[in-house]
Amino acid sequence: MTFKTTLLAGTVLGVATLASGTALAQTPAGQTASQQAQIEALNRQIQALQSQMTSLKESLQKDISAVGKKVSDAPTVSVEGGRPRFRTADKAFDMAIRMRVHADYGAWFPEEDQGIPDLTDGFNIRRAFFGINGTVYNDWAVELTFNAAPNRGNGIELQAANVSYRGIKGWTFDIGVMQPKFTLDDSTSSNDIPFMERAPAANYIVNIGASDGRTAIGVTNRSDRHIVAAYVTGNRIGTGTGDDQVNILGRAAYRVIDTNMGGMGIGASGVYQVQPEAGTTSAGGTAIRFDDRPGARIGSSTQRLTRSVNITNIDSAYGYGVDVGGNYRNLWAAGEYTVFGANTKERVPGTNAVNPFNDPEFDAFYVSAGYVLTGERRNYTVGEFAGVKPAWPFTPTGGIGAWEVAVRYSQADLVDASAGAGSSGSSFDRPGKETLWTFGLNWYPNAAIRFMLNYIMAESDKPTGKDVEADILAARVQFQF
Repeated sequence: MTFKTTLLAGTVLGVATLASGTALAQTPAGQTASQQAQIEALNRQIQALQSQMTSLKESLQKDISAVGKKVSDAPTVSVEGGRPRFRTADKAFDMAIRMRVHADYGAWFPEEDQGIPDLTDGFNIRRAFFGINGTVYNDWAVELTFNAAPNRGNGIELQAANVSYRGIKGWTFDIGVMQPKFTLDDSTSSNDIPFMERAPAANYIVNIGASDGRTAIGVTNRSDRHIVAAYVTGNRIGTGTGDDQVNILGRAAYRVIDTNMGGMGIGASGVYQVQPEAGTTSAGGTAIRFDDRPGARIGSSTQRLTRSVNITNIDSAYGYGVDVGGNYRNLWAAGEYTVFGANTKERVPGTNAVNPFNDPEFDAFYVSAGYVLTGERRNYTVGEFAGVKPAWPFTPTGGIGAWEVAVRYSQADLVDASAGAGSSGSSFDRPGKETLWTFGLNWYPNAAIRFMLNYIMAESDKPTGKDVEADILAARVQFQF
């Protein structure tokens, strides 16, 4: 109703009221027929205006309801936690833009006279992920992620492209390119791991058939206390020159303690490479080598300090391990033990020569612990750790963010002389027993940014030749949403 209409209705009502009062004040004997007709006409006009006002009120209420429905049905755009997010009112469609950037810098400090070449110091863009993920039609989840830094920022590779069905409570069915849930260390997001790199003990078996960018189909069953996941995987995207490998792998974890003070859980992971990638050796067989960089990837160096021999003519490869992790308030601890190896052919393919390798097997482990100095928690969830979220984000005049210290002891024995995988040759990275001490300091100014500082003391005991020792100082700035 406009102001003009309201003013007119009020004036008419006022006149009608005045006329009615005047008419009522007169005695019936003083009323003429003309005056009575005027009064009745005014009454009819008043009734007509009242009817119009009622209609306008009902129309206005309908308009308000219609506008409210349009607003409630409209999609929302938000920046929750710094993450752009688009969501329909019924939440059937919920998509978010994701990004993570990990920029590293570091330097090597090897002991002298060990035959170690000049290892490269400098920068490395460890990760530069960008993409989208979310749900469509309520029960379906989609993810598409690219990595702009597969090799120091050169080129773009596909990191994840998968579809998941979650319409059955507790179950998830996945297909596409993904990172399977495998081992405690690898299940924890790279945004949340307490050290710049995951422990070699986990990486050895992850690299057999898990890792990110892996073609896979899988199923997961999850509750508040357990997770069980199984996958069939192939090659990583962009790798391989022959037939794809075929791997079967799985993980199970159970949270045995769940209290307000913290939690603790145990887990197990296993992978079996049913079909190694074809054509990786000139003899027509297949090969595998177990190695990992010593807790840092800096500069352009891809050098290892320790690696197994190249095991040729294999039928299959495998790895398995157990893990335990937990937290009590702002103190946390974790550890894993893994065993890995290969089943080899008795003869070299195409010849009568005996295969020099006889099912070599190796093992590795790590233990780690940390303490959040500012009181926040690194909570153990089911089969993984959540990240640290600062309770008092950094401001020049207020909070200091969250501060965390951590230490990890790691060891791997990549020698199995009885199976033909001993240590020979003169190269500094030949097989041996590698020990790593990693000391970390993490600062979280807010939920999107983290600064990391790692100091690593690496030592590789070689059964033959010189042992190798080197220290590494590395730092990272991380941004994610």
